[in-house]
Amino acid sequence: MMNAFKTILLFFSLAVLSSCYSFTASTLPSHIKTIHIFEVEDKTLDPVLANNLRAGVLELFRKNASSVRVIEENATADFKMTLLSYSNKPDNYNAADQVETYRVSIRVSVSFYDNVKERIIYEEKSLFADGIYDVQANETEDRHGQVRAIEKLQDLIITNALAKW
Repeated sequence: MMNAFKTILLFFSLAVLSSCYSFTASTLPSHIKTIHIFEVEDKTLDPVLANNLRAGVLELFRKNASSVRVIEENATADFKMTLLSYSNKPDNYNAADQVETYRVSIRVSVSFYDNVKERIIYEEKSLFADGIYDVQANETEDRHGQVRAIEKLQDLIITNALAKW
């Protein structure tokens, strides 16, 4: 009985902690002062999506790691992403067999490289996120589905990268 209580308490604590997590520059290695966030390599031929993905990551760094400067050359760390795949497919149908929701799916590869210590900080070859949007509620692919998927990707990237540091 006591073990079950401890297990439930542990899961509850982890859920609370993970929901209030925020990325700060203090979690980076102290020698990382600058970062070069490369343009997203786009294998989907959707330059708008690639730009939106990069803009989202840039915003995350500027907002939550303001002491780390984003620069274009000779940074102490490099951040690279490749947009591997993108899809937009029906997700749910109503009783009249009409599409109610669609699912946007994005797959990327990510690499953080420490130029000072010459080693990979974090690398993921195939990171996936999706975003559902409801056409019945006048939601759209680009304004709702893509944004939700990109937000999930940003969270996954930072959470996974910080777990490696």
